[in-house]
Amino acid sequence: MKYEYGGWVIDATPDFSLGQFFAHARIIRASPDDDVDTEMHIERNLAWFETEDEAIEVARQWAIDWIDARDDNITVTKAPSLSRQNDMSAKAPAR
Repeated sequence: MKYEYGGWVIDATPDFSLGQFFAHARIIRASPDDDVDTEMHIERNLAWFETEDEAIEVARQWAIDWIDARDDNITVTKAPSLSRQNDMSAKAPAR
């Protein structure tokens, strides 16, 4: 089961073994730029379930949370550096 979310493709297809569905999340973001590598993250064995639907939903939600946390971290990391640059510019003597 594949979903698109935030520029990523989430593959939440579970594995089936020993009568159980094992939730897995495969998260892929391909860049439209040929020079940039495709980014992929795979989380295996999140949990096991008796139904495929439960395994898919858990993997999908895990992937969404991972993407959101990663995107929030990138935003937080970038924001302070921009404000520091602005502070430095304001403190620089005029010529």
